[in-house]
Amino acid sequence: MEKNEITKRYKVPQDVIMDILRILFGNKIKHKIEGIKEKENMIILQVNYADKANNVSAQENIEAILIDYTEYMKGLLGESTLFMEEDDN
Repeated sequence: MEKNEITKRYKVPQDVIMDILRILFGNKIKHKIEGIKEKENMIILQVNYADKANNVSAQENIEAILIDYTEYMKGLLGESTLFMEEDDN
């Protein structure tokens, strides 16, 4: 792991997974799929952001997509949050 690397975990809905992966692959950001929440149609994605300008921009873009999706689906997602803490499963 790099010295200034930040690890974030997200629950990514299937509706936006291709958008998120396009950002990750396009910026060559290390990531891995930790699991699948089949009933919720989401994957658990761990992303390792290095302290680089393009990674900061990518993180902002990914989080904006997830925030916009949450707002769009308000009421349908319930209390589900797409940003996870380290102890969330």
